[in-house]
Amino acid sequence: MFSKNSDNAVKFQPRLKQKKTRFNKFKNIEFKKGLQIIPNIFTLGNALFGFCSIIFAAEGEFVASAYCIFFGSMMDSLDGQIARLFRTASSFGLQLDSLSDAITFCLAPAFLVYSWQLHKFGFLGLLICSSLLLFGVLRLAKFNITASDQTHYFIGVPTPIVACFFASIILNFGVVNPHFWGRVILGLLIFVCSGLMVATVRVPTFKHIRKELYVAAVAVFISVAVVFSLVKTLLLLFVAYFLFVVAKMLYIFVSNLLYKPLNEEDLHDSGHHLA
Repeated sequence: MFSKNSDNAVKFQPRLKQKKTRFNKFKNIEFKKGLQIIPNIFTLGNALFGFCSIIFAAEGEFVASAYCIFFGSMMDSLDGQIARLFRTASSFGLQLDSLSDAITFCLAPAFLVYSWQLHKFGFLGLLICSSLLLFGVLRLAKFNITASDQTHYFIGVPTPIVACFFASIILNFGVVNPHFWGRVILGLLIFVCSGLMVATVRVPTFKHIRKELYVAAVAVFISVAVVFSLVKTLLLLFVAYFLFVVAKMLYIFVSNLLYKPLNEEDLHDSGHHLA
């Protein structure tokens, strides 16, 4: 009788191990699902700040509206880092991120700039500001289908950079009432930035920058911010970024003009023969 109970205990042990293994797998799956919620919370926080930016702009609180765009960009940066940290990146998170970006970095800055100054141009101002929204949405849709190819570089200027650029303009000049030509320059900047969002030029992502260079860049930024102010330093930083992108586009354009490859007819006319 004792040996029979021992045999039953031996037979029962593998079943117990199988149940424990299934339970542990279930726990790991549930824990991973719980971790996936964390970056999505930050993504929704991004959308919330975009909504707050629109509300503040509608009430004439343009500086507060601009700060909300910056806070939204912080949420947008953190959700990606947390997703990579917990290894919970998913297609759902990518789509949710794009929808939130459309609110905070496309709709909110377009409405903010229109409410601040360009509403004085009437329907023309509405068309100018709508380019921020429309080209921004096009850029996000394009990014969704090419995200895996944009790890070391972006194709076109990202929407958060464009939105924060105009937010930094308002933080510096929000209490100033620009004259007519100031509004014209603002409208031209909107057209240029809208075009840069859907341009095919490659711009660095700075995700794989070396730690030494990153620390040095942060130190320089803090030093300049202490000498001037944070909002002025941010504006200078964005201006330098856009000048870099425009200079790169001009370089590519001039290079294509000067070093245009010869086609078969050009080679034939010049006395060369193709093998």
